[in-house]
Amino acid sequence: MEEARPQRYVRQVGGELVSSVITRSKPIRVEVLSRTSRPRMNWHFRQPELTLFWFRKGCARLRARLDGRPVEYDFSDAANLALFPAGTEIEGEWSVGPALDYVVVFLDPVFVQNRLNGLIQRPTVAFRHDQLARGLADLSEEATTPDNLFDLFAEGWASQALAHMARLSRSTESSKPQSRGGLPALKLRKIEEFVRENLGEPISLSALSDVAGLSKRHFLRAFQESTGTSPHRYVLGLRIESAKHRLSETDESLTSIALSSGFSHAQHFSSTFRQATGMSPSVFRQQSRA
Repeated sequence: MEEARPQRYVRQVGGELVSSVITRSKPIRVEVLSRTSRPRMNWHFRQPELTLFWFRKGCARLRARLDGRPVEYDFSDAANLALFPAGTEIEGEWSVGPALDYVVVFLDPVFVQNRLNGLIQRPTVAFRHDQLARGLADLSEEATTPDNLFDLFAEGWASQALAHMARLSRSTESSKPQSRGGLPALKLRKIEEFVRENLGEPISLSALSDVAGLSKRHFLRAFQESTGTSPHRYVLGLRIESAKHRLSETDESLTSIALSSGFSHAQHFSSTFRQATGMSPSVFRQQSRA
């Protein structure tokens, strides 16, 4: 029996940090942040706390893998909140403006457990919630200039916010549409295993539909419904993920990494990698080891 792997926590954000205010109290940690960035910005996040993000300015689209599943979200001035349960892993890239301002609140796990007992288990991304947004505006103002009453304010805010988040999570679950023929989890795992085992080889739609045991037409519809993306983009995402790992963890040449990740040659690999991440493989390798 394979041993369970220990959870790995990570927090990597692209762009350049312009300003940050970090204020702590017993139930929460509040960070008010501002960054400059390119049109694309890499993000890899997994933390042990329930986390609430409020993207105030500069956030447009997020393309990523959420707990291993390809996702894509469009943010707006109204739908600019994101909620991640403890241990949720998201890795991908933002389409952002030249300036990105956001507030992130980390809620103490013991505080959350004592009040909710694990009721919030599903991430909710790019959503609107007027009460939470107003509360976050008040919280960020208090956190920027905290006084000796901030701890009292923070505890009251956290309790109220948890109630809103629990209701939001419950309504998200109850309103989730029933599956209309998507792929079962077991078949999705088999497809991912097949792709990972054959990254260095051409992977056709016919091969993937054969693994799923479906016709190509049925497979395309079911795969899109289950993952929110096309088989081509899914495979490409796994190839880029493999390349990132090799660039960060090995000294292999770019040509070797390109071929082992399924790209026909180094030039194709470099152009595709740059399009997906906003930087060349060489720059990514340098930054990942800085």
